Amino acid sequence: MIIGLTGTYGSGKDTVAEYLEKMRSFTHFSLSDVLRKELEKMGVPAVRENLIRIGTELRANEGHAVLAKRALEGFKPGYDFVVTSIRHPAEIEELKSRGDFFMVNVDAPAALRFERISKRQRKGDPETLERLLELEKIESQTSGSGQQLGECMKRADHILVNDTDTLEGLHSRIEAMVAVFAKKGGV
Repeated sequence: MIIGLTGTYGSGKDTVAEYLEKMRSFTHFSLSDVLRKELEKMGVPAVRENLIRIGTELRANEGHAVLAKRALEGFKPGYDFVVTSIRHPAEIEELKSRGDFFMVNVDAPAALRFERISKRQRKGDPETLERLLELEKIESQTSGSGQQLGECMKRADHILVNDTDTLEGLHSRIEAMVAVFAKKGGV
């Protein structure tokens, strides 16, 4: 089974992926890893702006599903994967071609997401809530080779709201989600 995660910044996508990896033995793969490898070959720092630029270039030159195609090349049948950094609808369609793919939109209220982002202190993260919302708007194109975060969220099979006060609460929601997928023949 492949579970794809998309969603807003600071919503907890990586936390969900880490849980699936640790507690459910999923292999975590970020489509951004493909971009990081490309930037490394070029000797360019893997900061958000460069990741966005190279992702747009790759999609324009090799097709909008290029990142998902490269990821699927390394996925072995019979293993479970959680895929993060899905930011284009064509990536979703490519992953769905495998037949056991479920798309999840991880979300949380904007103020809570900004609080989380502020605490993690990751280089390049927005410093104000207004900037966070501005960046999300920029990365939510509706056509072309650029990021289409909003379009990806609309294509979710499941919405996982991560607004709990505890990790245990989130873990419970993840388990409920996996149970739904199992009933649909995913596990």
